[in-house]
Amino acid sequence: MNLNLYMKDFKRYRISLIGWCVIISMIIFVTMSIYPILMESDAIENLKMFFENSFMKTIMAAFGASVDSITNILGYYVGNNSKNALIFGNIFSILLSSRIISREENEKTAEFLLSKPLTRYNIFISKFLAYLSMLLIFNIVLVLSGYISLEIFKNEDYSYKAFFIISFYSFLSMLTFGMIGMLISLLFKRGKAIMGISIGIIISCYFIFAISNITESIDVFGYISPFKFVNSDVLNPNYGIEWWRVSYFMVLSTISFVIAYIKYKNKDILI
Repeated sequence: MNLNLYMKDFKRYRISLIGWCVIISMIIFVTMSIYPILMESDAIENLKMFFENSFMKTIMAAFGASVDSITNILGYYVGNNSKNALIFGNIFSILLSSRIISREENEKTAEFLLSKPLTRYNIFISKFLAYLSMLLIFNIVLVLSGYISLEIFKNEDYSYKAFFIISFYSFLSMLTFGMIGMLISLLFKRGKAIMGISIGIIISCYFIFAISNITESIDVFGYISPFKFVNSDVLNPNYGIEWWRVSYFMVLSTISFVIAYIKYKNKDILI
């Protein structure tokens, strides 16, 4: 790893990182602040009646939620903030990883970088570690925001273990999409709409996940999407880390990372 290159990329995206962290934290706190209001009024009973009809149950199933989860602080958090953090977090991850690799080529600074006494391995690893560091910081902020908001607005005890496990699944999902984004950025020449493609992948994967939750006949089809491997059933007494899910994320991330490196090593970089 080249420390100078690592710090250069870290500084490039620090404002973006701070912005994403602030926005996600605000969403979490605002959403969780509504929970006590729901619990202290007749609103929750009205919501239960509203969600009892089959149409609304179907809609809630698409988002992996249920009526029972509304009254539980952790279930409420997962049904609202965890899903939001997962979607926006995956977008942040895939955009960051795709930009950090392709930026030198897009901005026509690749010639200057490659003229330095750096191997492509040094460049690739330095950029990957800069991306990974920012992803870790992003997830630490998410965990702290979620934990603090749960502690502030809780009306009963909840499973800390379940909270940290769902947070771990979210991190693995973001890492996987990040590696996919890194690979995608190396498959296109300079000037291609990588941002649109990256966001399109997230939306498509979530759409597949949502449809599979609604229709039992195509439930298996949902496993095409990484979202399906995030176990959000936090109210289950047996909830825990399932290693087949973790293995899926790790294998897909590793394959994408290795292919991306091979592609970067052999790619004719435009200057």
